[in-house]
Amino acid sequence: MRFLLCILIWIFFVGGLWAYTAQRDASLPKGTAPVADRDVLTGEYVLEITPGFSIDKDPFALSLDDAPQSPGLEVRLNGQALTVGSGEISRGKVIRITEGLTPTAGFNEFYVQASPPMSETHLDHGLKIRFLDRGSPVIDQTVWGSRGALVAGTVSFSLTAHKEDNHDH
Repeated sequence: MRFLLCILIWIFFVGGLWAYTAQRDASLPKGTAPVADRDVLTGEYVLEITPGFSIDKDPFALSLDDAPQSPGLEVRLNGQALTVGSGEISRGKVIRITEGLTPTAGFNEFYVQASPPMSETHLDHGLKIRFLDRGSPVIDQTVWGSRGALVAGTVSFSLTAHKEDNHDH
C-alpha cells in the first residue's frame, strides 16, 4: 500500500509541475521578436555610471590565471558585455562608456554589477546610472546594494527611432 501511495504522490507532484510549466509557456506572448531581429538604433549614446564607493575586485569571484583582470564592474546592454576601462574606479568618479552601445527599438535593459570594498561591509552602496541620447537623459536611476553586498541590478527602458533616423518618410 505504501508503494502505491508513493507512486500516486509522485505522479501528483510531477504532473502538477508539468501542467504548471505547460500553462506558463502557453501564456507567454508570441509577438515579441528576439533581440537579434529588432532594429538597432543609431545615435549619440553615452552611458554614465557614478559609483558611490571605490570599486574593488570581487574577492569571491572565480579567477583564472590567464583571464584579464576585471576592474570589479560588469556592465551589459541586452546581455552583451560592454567594455569598461581597466583603471581604478573610485568613489564619485564618472565612468563614461560610448563604445558598444547598440540599443534596439523597443525594450532594452542594462545590467550592472560592482563589488564594494571589504572595509565598507557595514554600509549601503549605490551606482548611479545615466543613459544619454544626444545629450538628453533617457535613464537616471540608482542601483543599490545593502550592507556591503554586491551592488547588482537591472535598469529597463524603451527607445523609439528618431524621425530623422526613420527612412520610411
